[in-house]
Amino acid sequence: MGGKKHKRKRKTKKARQTLADLADTHELYEQAVQSPEADCELFSTIYEELRGSSPALLREDFCGTAQLSLTWCLEDESRRAIGVDYDAATLEWGRVNNLEPNADAIGDRLQLIEADVLEVDNEAIEGADVVAALNFSFCIFKERHVLKRYLEQVYTSLADRGLAFFELFGGLTAIDTDEETRELEDFDYVWEQASFNPITNEIVCHIHFEFSDGSRLEKAFTYDWRLWSITEMRDLLYAVGFENVRVYWEKVEEEDEDDDDDDDGMLEGTGEYEEVEVVEQQDSWLVYIVAEKARADPSGGATRA
Repeated sequence: MGGKKHKRKRKTKKARQTLADLADTHELYEQAVQSPEADCELFSTIYEELRGSSPALLREDFCGTAQLSLTWCLEDESRRAIGVDYDAATLEWGRVNNLEPNADAIGDRLQLIEADVLEVDNEAIEGADVVAALNFSFCIFKERHVLKRYLEQVYTSLADRGLAFFELFGGLTAIDTDEETRELEDFDYVWEQASFNPITNEIVCHIHFEFSDGSRLEKAFTYDWRLWSITEMRDLLYAVGFENVRVYWEKVEEEDEDDDDDDDGMLEGTGEYEEVEVVEQQDSWLVYIVAEKARADPSGGATRA
């Protein structure tokens, strides 16, 4: 009589985790994208130049992990910050990884608000000396009336004579579909412009991360934006009540090229900014649009700064 054959169970090897599997996307973003020390210095320098005093309260819209707000508070004990973001999970990551380890240093000087920046109750919050919307975050608003509504919110959230900072990019290559890779110490940062619609100026971009073991974190972040122009932003800022809307353009320098290359050197951003009124078009550019809120007039209007 033949008996049943018992199949041997094969031991399966547990898949080895890659560096991409182990990576924390928020940590990668902070290292690759953000430069909070430089931003805080820029805010403070421009505010002091235009207002003759030092800013104390920063409001960071679309604050994410609140790294910028944290840096603002850590650099000066007299400073306070308010971070606003609608993503609860990202805010919680910021609380655990940024705020809690620095609790003794910052005390109660940093407040996080989970809310849509369009819906924040500005009457319940102290007016800020500086409001910042960085990393092109406001480009999530694709319709003019919605962006205008947001800028009205920013205006209301500022203290008298406060300044608003908006970071924007553009240039001839801003509408190309292309990838740009930047090597960092522990990984490569890849910025992909995946699509651009010239009828609506809608642009879809992705951030990928690549690691030394060959693994890749695909579409770690995806952005579906409208690429607003400086002109459109200036017009809307003036329309909601701002005055003296200034453009601070990143300075560039020519990269060195090999002697046997006849082409002109490429222009590379220096990380330094200067106010400009006329500038030549570039393949790519980065600016801060700085809008001034007027001093309140006791009669109910506003006075020019």
